Amino acid sequence: MRRGILVWAPACALLVGGVAGDALAKITRIDIAVVESPALGGRSFGTVGQYERLRGLAYGEVDPDDRRHRGIVNIDRAPRNAGGMVEYSTTVEIYRPIDMSRWNRAIYHTVPNRGGAGAGDDVLLEMGFALVRVGWQGDLEPTATNIVPFLPIAKNPDGTSIVGTAREEFIFDTNTADPVTARLVYPAASLDPSQATLTVRQNEMDPRQPITSWTYLDERQIQITRPAGFDFGAIYEFIYQAKDPIVMGLGFAAMRDAISFLRYETADGQGNPNPLLFAGRRPKVAISLGISQSGRYLRDMLYQGFNEDERGRIVFDGMHPDIAGSRKTFTNYQFSQPGRWQKQHEDHSFPGDQFPFTYATLFDPISRRIDGLLVKCRLTRTCPRIVHTDGEAEIWQARSSLIVTDTRGRHIELPDNVRVYLISGTQHGGGAGVGVAVPSFGICQNLNNPMALSQIRRALTVALYHWVANGTPPPSRFPTVKNGGLVPARTLRFPDIPGVTYSGSYNTLQLNDHRFVPPVQGRHYPVFVGRVDKDGNMIDGVRHPNLAVPIGTFTGWNLRREGFAPGEQCVGTGSYLPFAATRDERRASGDPRKSLEERYRSHEKYVKEVEKAARKLVRDRYLLQSDADAIVDIARNSSIGN
Repeated sequence: MRRGILVWAPACALLVGGVAGDALAKITRIDIAVVESPALGGRSFGTVGQYERLRGLAYGEVDPDDRRHRGIVNIDRAPRNAGGMVEYSTTVEIYRPIDMSRWNRAIYHTVPNRGGAGAGDDVLLEMGFALVRVGWQGDLEPTATNIVPFLPIAKNPDGTSIVGTAREEFIFDTNTADPVTARLVYPAASLDPSQATLTVRQNEMDPRQPITSWTYLDERQIQITRPAGFDFGAIYEFIYQAKDPIVMGLGFAAMRDAISFLRYETADGQGNPNPLLFAGRRPKVAISLGISQSGRYLRDMLYQGFNEDERGRIVFDGMHPDIAGSRKTFTNYQFSQPGRWQKQHEDHSFPGDQFPFTYATLFDPISRRIDGLLVKCRLTRTCPRIVHTDGEAEIWQARSSLIVTDTRGRHIELPDNVRVYLISGTQHGGGAGVGVAVPSFGICQNLNNPMALSQIRRALTVALYHWVANGTPPPSRFPTVKNGGLVPARTLRFPDIPGVTYSGSYNTLQLNDHRFVPPVQGRHYPVFVGRVDKDGNMIDGVRHPNLAVPIGTFTGWNLRREGFAPGEQCVGTGSYLPFAATRDERRASGDPRKSLEERYRSHEKYVKEVEKAARKLVRDRYLLQSDADAIVDIARNSSIGN
């Protein structure tokens, strides 16, 4: 992908007359080919029919002196072409209907998570979207399938390498024999061990202990012999002098420019036609979904002003950050590491999680700043409509309460263009589904949580599209301080379940001063968790039918087991704590929760309750009918109540 260019091979429907884009079009060349037609195994999707897959590169350039780009770290030290512009390229992948007359003239963009490719949900294909992915994370190695950009490396004015301090953490979570190898994100400027330090600590808040049992294998790898006295979940922190920082913030501009080109332009600077131009018509709207890392990216893109293109036009009409919590990304920094996300045990104090946390503009008495995610887009009138969804894990592990509170812990009202939804009873990303997944322990104390999240997310992302098309979204459904749904973890009345430890552990947040490495930590921000019922299941938010009609307790938290930093949060994982089958079994174990036998006198009763809960969610537009049918079918084929 760095050297070869795909040959332009458009479908006949796109052989339209077009002129080169004007000087403001910052995609200078787009080389996209139809590489698979039909795609997706030749499947047909509703009345839209079959899709084809296009893949290639978009080449762009930005003016480093433009006000929109001055905030990109090291843009002033990126190489420039003869016109004084900074160049980049990025992978673009498109799924479009083979019969473009059935296209709904909308772009549904999915932000790649660590370069991930693919089309997306079947329901979106059935609706006739053109599904698009554009690369943004510049520290990934390109492959034949992933979606990555190619961003410049910043240099000193004399062409020499920029050298600076970088920090990395490693948690191996493995009982393999020593030594272990760790790969560095950036090359080391020197292989002299005296120019770097390695420390170990068992838990995040423990003192750092220097160790010398390590060596460089090369400029990108170190080898560590782990010292005695620390288990497999210990934290190893490496601070070293790195070189050749990527101008990572340029990834925001790459995505912005590629989507803007597909939305607004007829052809690139060399006359290559826009692959989403059909019969002279361009896309009418564009929306974007970002999940986990990608949701944090969308929040960051919005915050940094990249929903405005170089002509001042809006890029995405709608944004759907999913399971991002209150965080942004560690992207627009020197020696940035976008793959990191701040957890209770892992990567806890890396940049990207500081104020502002929410979409409202607030004064933060801790940092002494006034800010909000929408400040820049409001100035340019390019704010999208936003559907923000989190799972229960984000309450415990991503400080999601800060979406709906100020930094004193008080209730706030969100702007009119924002709707927020908390999908209760789910771990990070959700599971494969109750009755589908087979829960396991891994390195956690409790079984992991199988509760599905994607079905409710899917309904809400469809609702976002209809909202952008002048519909009305479902009302926000999120626990708040005002409705009593958010409480301190220490006051949560979690049931005393035999063999289960509830410690109240959550991902705390402090003001971090990143001028120091590691950062100096200041005052704590208030973080709340969701109230629960007598079973330990969350009360507020959008409750999946399998949570409304439970067969156990489903939480957004879990704890690490012995040998792997016991008692610390088990990252991304929730707990599944099954109910006893019978009353006698429950009483024998001392479980305070009613058994399945006591809840559901028959299989038919269980199925009817699931069906009722699903029907209500469909009515309220938090669930699509097709997903409701699938949930009820699984319940019908289960043995619950038999």
